[in-house]
Amino acid sequence: MVETQLVTSIVPPLAFVLPIIGAAGVVPFTANAPRLRKAALAAICVLEVIVAASFVPGVLSGSEYQTHLVQLTPRIWMYLHVDALGALFGLTASVLWLIALVYSFGYMEGEHRLGRYYAFFMLALSWTMGVAYAGNLLTFLIFYELFSLLTYPLIVHEETPEAMAAGTKYIIYILIGGSLVLLAIVFTFFLAGDQTLAAQGGLLALSMGKGKLVAVFWCFVAGFGVKAALVPLHGWVPDAHPAAPAPFSAVLSGVMVAAGSFGIMRVVFNVFGVALLRELDVMRWLTYFAAFTVVFAALLAVSQDNLKRRLAYSTISQMGYVALGIGLLGEEAATGAIVHIANHAFMKGALFLCAGLLIKRAGIRNVSDLSGIAQKMPVTTAAFAIATLAMIGTPPLSGFVSKWFLGLGMLDVGQPWYLAVLLGGALLAAVYLLPIVYAAYFRPPSAAVMALPERVGGEAPASMLVPLIAAVVLVIVLGIASSVPGMPLSLARLAAGIAFK
Repeated sequence: MVETQLVTSIVPPLAFVLPIIGAAGVVPFTANAPRLRKAALAAICVLEVIVAASFVPGVLSGSEYQTHLVQLTPRIWMYLHVDALGALFGLTASVLWLIALVYSFGYMEGEHRLGRYYAFFMLALSWTMGVAYAGNLLTFLIFYELFSLLTYPLIVHEETPEAMAAGTKYIIYILIGGSLVLLAIVFTFFLAGDQTLAAQGGLLALSMGKGKLVAVFWCFVAGFGVKAALVPLHGWVPDAHPAAPAPFSAVLSGVMVAAGSFGIMRVVFNVFGVALLRELDVMRWLTYFAAFTVVFAALLAVSQDNLKRRLAYSTISQMGYVALGIGLLGEEAATGAIVHIANHAFMKGALFLCAGLLIKRAGIRNVSDLSGIAQKMPVTTAAFAIATLAMIGTPPLSGFVSKWFLGLGMLDVGQPWYLAVLLGGALLAAVYLLPIVYAAYFRPPSAAVMALPERVGGEAPASMLVPLIAAVVLVIVLGIASSVPGMPLSLARLAAGIAFK
């Protein structure tokens, strides 16, 4: 492994400044110029992807980028630091945001309060990039809390009673989780006198007291576990996804929930470190919670008729895989967990974009009404089928890559019984997704499908189909080209290698 070298750079702040320019400098002044607004916001998101991608070659060659933002006291400061883990999360978020933004141009056409929607959509991207590139706990906390709070208007955008109730539940859960994270960070600072996210942990040591360290660890896990939807902290997720507009549902599932898992990774790898956590013997309990999350949420997904609600429970189950890979404390398992953040983002993003097309173009929200839909919406159905196969873990699609490394990791750490969880989760994913595909292609059209007019001019505008196809292409490419340098797997391997060095 190449030696890491720190590079001071002015580029990382652009990652959160660019979306703020979109939210504050574009949206308020283009209310009467929708084409200009769309073009400007799309250009900003393209620049965002370029900024995020620009870090990857350097990170893979051993560089890490940092920028000091502001020093509040001699021991309290804010700064950005781009390492392999942050580079992967930042690039994943920026690409999925671009896809969801372009999709929004068609999906949100004619909707109310578009200015508010696009402003908060861009602000949420800004704070997400801050989370990805945070160099210490204070910076992480500030961006994480802003990200959590400023997504509330997107969840309640439709302002229906269901959306408002989902938003209220979300705020309650997020405030509790954020309070636990704040408490853990304060205790970490008092114990360590530092807040830097060190490469191999190192902030905390066993000499500080095992009981204190265990308490701090579980404060972190419970706090981030709310966002990561670990059972039983998952209650906000099944309501928030159906309530939110479909393009934000894709981001909510692909990035926002994953931000909680990303937080747990930072705690495990950069605050405690692998060696200390082995001494504390707490990770096996995390694997128990994670394994239960995988199976329990998948079982609940099977019984949901509302498609977005079914996909929400699927997200909970899939994030259980990430927590399981982290909890095993093995390099291969960690690689699988890290790369699954990227792979799941595009798999689930594609599924939610399909759900949005079904709602917007066909008025169909329930699984029971999807029989025969392939006749009227063939592209959407094909995209759903490919993403479904990836979710199950079918080679050579991206989901297979994640599950392969998770499986190798289970064997590598001598815990092969977790393979039953891995395979059981994949089997349950087949149970709650494959019947949808089968019914869409091979069952007689439902009454809802029969009532649809014949396709005129295609099943959806290009602004909705093109981003959906882009997401599906990524699902395929991240599988068949996973070993190509610069792909998420290379960043995941590097991040895991550094953590376990």
